[in-house]
Amino acid sequence: MSSVFQRRGWRVAALLLPALVGLGVFTIAPALVSAFVAGTDKTLTSPSFHWVGTANFRDALHDPNLAQAVRNTVVYCLITVIPAVAVGLGLALAAERVTRGRALVRLALFLPVSANLVAVAVVFSYIFSASPHALANTVVGWFGIRPVDWLGDTSTALPVVAFVGAWRLASFVFVVYLAGLTTIPRSVHEAADVDGVRGWARLRRITLPLLAPTTVFVAVFATILTLQTFETVAVLTQGGPLGSSTTIVYYIYEAGFTGSFRIGYASMLALLLLVAVVLLGVAGAVVGRWARARAAREVAV
Repeated sequence: MSSVFQRRGWRVAALLLPALVGLGVFTIAPALVSAFVAGTDKTLTSPSFHWVGTANFRDALHDPNLAQAVRNTVVYCLITVIPAVAVGLGLALAAERVTRGRALVRLALFLPVSANLVAVAVVFSYIFSASPHALANTVVGWFGIRPVDWLGDTSTALPVVAFVGAWRLASFVFVVYLAGLTTIPRSVHEAADVDGVRGWARLRRITLPLLAPTTVFVAVFATILTLQTFETVAVLTQGGPLGSSTTIVYYIYEAGFTGSFRIGYASMLALLLLVAVVLLGVAGAVVGRWARARAAREVAV
């Protein structure tokens, strides 16, 4: 018997080896190198570098451009994640009621999340072009509003980028909520029918409380994805105008690969972002465990 398990163990190890090698070479090793470089003054323009300890961290604390990027990212997360979660939940609730063509409807609602993000951003760059004949300006023109330079105005650039992110993120949220709805026991709905609980009352008192674990997961995961936004900013605005749409990841790119090419400083910013993401994930796990326990009590009652 032990020989059988040993052979299976070697087979499992052989199957996992390519993935583990790829993980080590392309993820773990670069992360370790980046963590070391974060404590140096390394630049792309000089082969030599020196250990500077926490100097890059101190620079980050007093960097006004980084502070602006952090504010932009917080605002971007709020105006992206909240609408995406609300729309995704609404789409899931509506799709669950569809009886004819259900598979086709679900496929259509899932397509945005499967689309290439760069290609999507290029399409939206034409939609929100400053041209009076662009789709967005054509729509606002119906209400007597003059053409808007959507991507060139400091007041509209970030909301437009957030709109593109929310449009794609809502598709992912829809899929997760649709899966979450299938985990609600049928007996709960049958009991609600017997008690005469329907419509908005059922949604507020039964569906939403039982979907609390799904909501926590969606909110945390969507926030983590949003914190890593780069492609839409790079394609649509390049962080402009005047840094009004620069997010943290795009600022890390600018710090390391443009201007003074400060790879050490950019690595420090990436390390700080990693810490923030880990803390957010831990907080989400704690809240998610509480939400699952509460949902289990609701089902038991």
